[in-house]
Amino acid sequence: MEEYLLNLIERMGNDSGQNNMEAVYDSSKTISWKAFREAEKQDNESYIPQLMEFIEKEKNKKKKDRAYFLLGHIAKNTGNIVAVKFLIQQVEKETDKYVVSALLDIIAYLKKPNGMDLQPILNAMKSEKWLIRHSAISALKESSDEEVENALVEVLNNSTDPNDLTYANATLNKVGTPKAIPYIKNHLRSRKRDVKLSAKLAIEEIEKRYKSTKSTDR
Repeated sequence: MEEYLLNLIERMGNDSGQNNMEAVYDSSKTISWKAFREAEKQDNESYIPQLMEFIEKEKNKKKKDRAYFLLGHIAKNTGNIVAVKFLIQQVEKETDKYVVSALLDIIAYLKKPNGMDLQPILNAMKSEKWLIRHSAISALKESSDEEVENALVEVLNNSTDPNDLTYANATLNKVGTPKAIPYIKNHLRSRKRDVKLSAKLAIEEIEKRYKSTKSTDR
């Protein structure tokens, strides 16, 4: 892998100041903070195969985490489908719950075209580990496949975890259609404030989105 990428990944893990020795109490002044901001701007698609190979071979979880972050932002900035598919498939291959959750959080902001295999995310939604489950529900944002809406409605119908319901409402807020509204309405009287509010906001946003669509079609 190019020396620049290796160096950037190393810098992303350096919490010291610019002279590499001073203690820093303002995180925005650390080497890592600046390196993460640098990583967010990357759009060189030639880095993608290099990062994919690095991820597949790297054993250090923290370095792999940083590589996922970097690859995710290149995918976001370029719309590279190969990178998006790779990240989704990696969900099934990782075993550490923190790595999987962070990976799903990255996938959440990537556009996922219709027809893309989302099964690894759908499977993660059924995880017994809440950290993974909640991130998986959020990871379905930026997708308009019918199976996504169906999976989120299934959460609303079957889960008793208030956080599951809140995350499902929040994701439907972004991707839901009017078909989901009756299921969301079932939670408008929830005793849990977050569930109730997220349901209200999701319905409002879906109605606004489809009202806007009808106006455009006229």
